[in-house]
Amino acid sequence: MTLDFLGIAREPVYSPGKVEDDRAILDAVAARLGRTYRVAVLDPEPVLPASAPAPVVFAMCQGPASLETLRRWEASGVRVVNSSAGIANTHRAGMLAAFERHGIAQPAGRILRSDEPDAVPELTDGSAWLKRGDVHATAPDDVVRVEGRAAAATALAAMRGRGITSVVLQQHIDGPVFKFYAVRGCFFAAFAPPQAARLRHPALDLRMRTLAEAAAAALELEVFGGDCVRDRQDNLWLIDLNDWPSYARCRPEAAEAIASYLIQTRAK
Repeated sequence: MTLDFLGIAREPVYSPGKVEDDRAILDAVAARLGRTYRVAVLDPEPVLPASAPAPVVFAMCQGPASLETLRRWEASGVRVVNSSAGIANTHRAGMLAAFERHGIAQPAGRILRSDEPDAVPELTDGSAWLKRGDVHATAPDDVVRVEGRAAAATALAAMRGRGITSVVLQQHIDGPVFKFYAVRGCFFAAFAPPQAARLRHPALDLRMRTLAEAAAAALELEVFGGDCVRDRQDNLWLIDLNDWPSYARCRPEAAEAIASYLIQTRAK
């Protein structure tokens, strides 16, 4: 059977504690598309087929082998959302560099090699975060808050011991963290932590959406979500951006928006 759309699930290693939630949004999108179109969902492991069985692919996969397959499909004319480039761009070291190039408001940071523990910069004189630089977190120790240079050097050595070579070091910014979920140009939902619910207002949401859309464009993402923090001066800082989050807090609305976006993509 020839398909209209093909979904690719995320590898479990890249869904720590969220395997069911990640699969749920993918299945919800497929169900919405399936009302009108022929659609299937594949697991990326052990391997994806050499040729894509559909002209439009919606992909949550993140592993190196999966991304290489997506690149081949794209080279043959298949439309992939998010693109292989967009998915790869969310790897933290590349993300930090892209945000710097595009002027995206993010905490001060540096990309470090874990085998250079003496290179911990001055920004760790206060509170900071160490994050593995190659992919998003796959284990709790992939993102660690540190207080001062000694703690940063110790955490860096621990990451080196786990085989992590590239590390992002970012300054901690005090303030409530807002989570957002989006589809390029057509859907945006933001959620405040309970203690900051009173801070929500339309102007803040608009600023948050503008920041999120600019950051997604910098990474070439179409389906995305992330976190931003509001500091005491009412500034917004982007601290994370993900391709295809789980949308657990707004799944029905997000699935409808993603499916509509994919249908529009197919029509072009």
